[in-house]
Amino acid sequence: MMRLSLMQAIDSTIADSGESPLADQLLIAWPHDSGSARFLRMSANAVFSFTHAQRPFILRFNHETERNAEQLHTEVAYLQHLSAAGIPVAKPMLSLADRYVESVNTPYGWFHSVVFEAIAGQQLDIDELSLEQFGQWGQALGKLHAAAQSYTSAGRPTWSDRIAEAIEHLPTAEREAHETLTKLHAQLSTLPVDAETFGLIHYDFELDNLIWTPQELVAIDFDDSTWCWFVADIAFALRDLFDDEVAKIENNTAPFRAFIEGYRTEKPLSAEAIALLPLFLRLHHVLGFATLLRSLEIMPRTQPPPWAIALRQKLETIAQQYRDEFVIDIC
Repeated sequence: MMRLSLMQAIDSTIADSGESPLADQLLIAWPHDSGSARFLRMSANAVFSFTHAQRPFILRFNHETERNAEQLHTEVAYLQHLSAAGIPVAKPMLSLADRYVESVNTPYGWFHSVVFEAIAGQQLDIDELSLEQFGQWGQALGKLHAAAQSYTSAGRPTWSDRIAEAIEHLPTAEREAHETLTKLHAQLSTLPVDAETFGLIHYDFELDNLIWTPQELVAIDFDDSTWCWFVADIAFALRDLFDDEVAKIENNTAPFRAFIEGYRTEKPLSAEAIALLPLFLRLHHVLGFATLLRSLEIMPRTQPPPWAIALRQKLETIAQQYRDEFVIDIC
């Protein structure tokens, strides 16, 4: 998630109609119908819909302090590999200058943007899924991991890079989080690294990054893709099935079994790998905690809008829940 102050700055440019002069300025680099950009959502990135020749597209952008252009280039390279391997993904589009990434200096600083084809379909919540759909979800992830096994290009962060970055940004006062990171790094360092179990994972294969079409399940938002063990993607994807609690991980429920059975139709998955789910959910929590604290920086002196106040309160509650978990883990 981006810093709340940046979210507030971007939000200040968005009219009630969803139009934004910031989005319009960034879209100058891309083929588009003038005045068609409309705000969709904002979390790790700002996302707008727009049209070109009446066809729908997606503009995704972020500030240089959040992501650099090279990170976006490596994301595009991975998407191209997956697409060539037959994985349904939202394809990146070329700008007017034949570039996949455009960088523009705005009154708010430099922003890096990418454009994707829009996918027509629906997004589902976990309580809306049938057992068959849990199986399709697992199958889609297994197919993605099978394609990832042949990807060897450098440029994306590793699990160790993620931990190092979290340690660097965590305040010293967050002692339990630091101890948890140290403990997890030691545990992960003992795991085998091979093409069957380790590769470039999506990192956020949750339902809000999946679009269900009549033909297939399409994955979006690979901007956090990380070199890690494939089973980590399962732990991260199924967080809501476990209420995002390590203690509630249950391998015997019908939805979990359906997901794993679907996964195994595309790629082997051992019982030993499944046993690592609690380890990787703990990793997700402590890395997410570091990200939350970064987002919860001091907000501008101007009165924040109600949505920013509510979001801050929600994130502070989640951060405290993670703190409580870290205390238990290190005891």
